[in-house]
Amino acid sequence: MVARFIYIADTHLGARPMGYQMQQGHPERIAEILQALEGFIGETGGIDFVLHGGDMVDAATEANIRSAADTFQLSVPVYLCLGNHDLTDERSLGMWQSLAPTFFPGGRPEFTIQAGPGAVHVVPNHWEAERPYFWGDRQDAQFSPDQLDWLRRAGAAATESVTVVATHCPALGLPPEQTGFDEAYHSPPPGFRESLVQPALDGRERGGAGPLVVLGAHNHMNMHVELEGADYVTASSLSEVPFECKLFEVSAGQVTMSTHSLGARLDFESQYDYDRTYVQGRPIDRAFSRATA
Repeated sequence: MVARFIYIADTHLGARPMGYQMQQGHPERIAEILQALEGFIGETGGIDFVLHGGDMVDAATEANIRSAADTFQLSVPVYLCLGNHDLTDERSLGMWQSLAPTFFPGGRPEFTIQAGPGAVHVVPNHWEAERPYFWGDRQDAQFSPDQLDWLRRAGAAATESVTVVATHCPALGLPPEQTGFDEAYHSPPPGFRESLVQPALDGRERGGAGPLVVLGAHNHMNMHVELEGADYVTASSLSEVPFECKLFEVSAGQVTMSTHSLGARLDFESQYDYDRTYVQGRPIDRAFSRATA
């Protein structure tokens, strides 16, 4: 059995323009970009779902969330890991749950998606301890004890041969080998990676388990780093040139990722910044395959 899903991120619907972008952004063209994605889904075949890694909207207003619920109606289910821009109002979570419930299986922001012989555990990080599911002006990515307990139970109960854990904040910064910078770029707070990964492993015997993939977004860049037996992946913004998505294929004991541009399917003019090719990444950042050792 093979399961296939598409990973996208940082569409910032409603932005005029995007406040942060690594390549030229076109959130105003998201309907056309999603139509191109539909074409890719149809030609690829066998896609089970689309997972959005967060920042679906640029601000959590009722109008933006209603627009997202309408715009992201695709031929396959779409699920959302809430990002910081999705949580700009203290009522954000309730608005998402009432206005766009299909994005959240089981009705909660933490959920598990079955992907054939694999499982995808979605757990959106918080940005401040005092106000969960809210982003003001702090970038202190963290998880609550309840979230970590949920992830620990999900990991302990897992019988699947491939485990994917998705949150919004990247678990690692982009390595200097990719960017040419002196140090890792856009790194998370200290201890963030460990706090995310360890609960997913608790209760499992990693010696007999299959690959572990940790998905992030937020940085608008493609990245893939293998570290201590896990593969860490982030995605560039679907709304930015060259409008890329990632295809994951999960089979027994194996996971494969590839990155695909939708730019050739779009007929509006856009400009690519060749001084920032590190955004698209090296070959290793764009594709990999991992199997149980």
